[in-house]
Amino acid sequence: MNGDLRKLNVLIIEDSEDDVLLILRALRNGGFQPNYRHVEDPNDIHVALSSNTWDVVLCDYNLPQFIGTEALRLIQDRNLDIPFIIVSGAIGEETAVNAMRAGAHDYIMKNNLTRLAPVIERELREAKIRNSRRLALEDLRLAAKVFESSVEGIIITDAHTRILRVNQSFCDITGYSQDQVIGLKPSMLQSQRHDTQFYEEMWLSIKRHGYWQGEVWNRRKNGEVFPVWLSISAVKKPDGEVSHYIGGFTDLSEQKSAEERIQHLTHYDALTDLPNRTLFHARFKQPMQNALRHNRRVALLHLDIDRFIKINDTLGHHIGDRLLQQVGRRLVASIHDRDFVGRFGGDEYAIACPDLDQSVEVSAIAQSIMNVFSEPFWVEGREIFLSPSIGIALFPDDTDDYDELLKFADTAVHHAKRQGGTYQFYHRGMNVDSANRLKMENALRRALDRQEFKLYYQPQVDLGTGQITGAEALLRWKPGNQDMVYPEEFIPLLEETGLIISVGEWVLRSACYQLRAMQKSVQSPISISVNLSPMQFRHKDLVGMIESVLEETGIDAHWLELEITETSVMEDPEHALGTLKQLYGMGIRLAVDDFGTGYSSLSYLKKFPLDVLKIDRSFVSDLANDMDDAAIVDSIIAMAHRLNLKVIAEGIENQGQLDFLQNHECDIGQGFYYSKPMTAEHLIRLLIEEQNALLVHMTPQGHCA
Repeated sequence: MNGDLRKLNVLIIEDSEDDVLLILRALRNGGFQPNYRHVEDPNDIHVALSSNTWDVVLCDYNLPQFIGTEALRLIQDRNLDIPFIIVSGAIGEETAVNAMRAGAHDYIMKNNLTRLAPVIERELREAKIRNSRRLALEDLRLAAKVFESSVEGIIITDAHTRILRVNQSFCDITGYSQDQVIGLKPSMLQSQRHDTQFYEEMWLSIKRHGYWQGEVWNRRKNGEVFPVWLSISAVKKPDGEVSHYIGGFTDLSEQKSAEERIQHLTHYDALTDLPNRTLFHARFKQPMQNALRHNRRVALLHLDIDRFIKINDTLGHHIGDRLLQQVGRRLVASIHDRDFVGRFGGDEYAIACPDLDQSVEVSAIAQSIMNVFSEPFWVEGREIFLSPSIGIALFPDDTDDYDELLKFADTAVHHAKRQGGTYQFYHRGMNVDSANRLKMENALRRALDRQEFKLYYQPQVDLGTGQITGAEALLRWKPGNQDMVYPEEFIPLLEETGLIISVGEWVLRSACYQLRAMQKSVQSPISISVNLSPMQFRHKDLVGMIESVLEETGIDAHWLELEITETSVMEDPEHALGTLKQLYGMGIRLAVDDFGTGYSSLSYLKKFPLDVLKIDRSFVSDLANDMDDAAIVDSIIAMAHRLNLKVIAEGIENQGQLDFLQNHECDIGQGFYYSKPMTAEHLIRLLIEEQNALLVHMTPQGHCA
């Protein structure tokens, strides 16, 4: 069997022995016989790179001493062209995009190692193609040098410059046969590009020095004008009289063509034929100078295609490449004659808009570019919609330095991507925001190990009896000695980085353990609801993880309620239906959170196995004053009850809201009117107090907390 396996020298940068074994198994299952070395710190990487030649590098992203892009830089510093693939358990889309911008060739989730072998095969093929291109480029340069120094066509004349003999190269280059030129003069080849003075000076040099060389434009038999490098030497008799002239010339056509090809490869993107980063920069200099002289502006627009990695992963890189070509053509067609477009690699494009007066002009340009993407793209019969994000920086308003301008546009496009499908002008506050986000991301990566996450619980109250029937688990983060950080500040970053998977599992496990403690302390236990983020809900191991946590903590599934947002459910309805059925079959209660803020359609509800609808606080907050909100809430409650669903209203803060909800038969309420979120210990005390009050027949009045 091993004879059928392809040998693969692989460097594995990973801190988990178990994950190394899984990677090796995936390689063998994919048809490779790995000759591998396992390292996990920078020093070992240096040694490994010096001691062997590697076909591929597989690197975890989050390592104890460094992150994957630092390992990538070690390879890049050595100018090694080795496929570098990130193999990570949790990596967000933006982190993955940044890693690939830094030079990573692909990324693979550890829960999907079946992709590993095909990705390696593709990257090995592409590495071979890159190597072939490098060799071809070297051959072109070598050919250019050979053309410069070698004499290919030879012509011999008598003292009166009548042709006596030519070699085969002369015939090949000019198109004339030897018989056709014998007895004629070389002037038959003149192209009329040079004036009489040029030839007079050439012959004057030959008479004085016996030699001349230079570039001459001649004409072939077919009429084509072509350049040659010509050298003419006078052959003299012993008495000093000229007997012959020998001319040797090299056809420079291929050299000039090769130089043009090299120039093109150096300055143009190979996929789209748009100016690359180098040429874009060179072309940008002139508009900058003009803007300073004439008090004008130049806009630099940095365009990224949203979630393009997903297209490559699902449809294949050949589809992605075709799309990138179409995007380039549409962008070029959409701009003014004075503007120009470049491609910086991946799904990044840049547009330069010179000679502007006001920034409002840039807004119109950016919107017109956004409109380019309103129509679908068609590739191999597939209809594909793309969404761009655009970051805009202005010269000289934002800076008079090109590199800084480019950095500012990149900062702005990251802000635009977080909003999704829009454009953003750069402003100084973005730098502070980006630095703070990076600082927060680094802190979040350490938060689990440092036990900085805490769970708080907000009681859910039966609006008929006033009794607490459940509580929602809410995540809080207290980094070190700093103040508490609230979810709206860090949950989006957990999603972007992929950390939400591990943190979400911690939330579920902690909530179940704390629920078990409540059940031991209280005679009438309550249910606990836990939020699932969109990324968690899409994760392939979600159901298995939940089963494992329930088994580990000993919690009966019917005491657990999972909250999924309306948008998460509708993003991929077929996948959502399958996942919900599995969870429902386990006995877990299922709730749609923030209902009414997404697709605003109730018709799909009957398709899904749900127990609860949660009305978003945005509808509850102004119930007493906004008739539209009141009508929406009334409709949601009525529809939910017809579908045998319980209704929970979030964000109850005053008596007026409570009265409305009770009058319209809402089942359960939650909000500051009853209680702020509290620790598990506080909730247990509250439940015991409620239990004791019931035992002495005291009906709760007013607030429950």
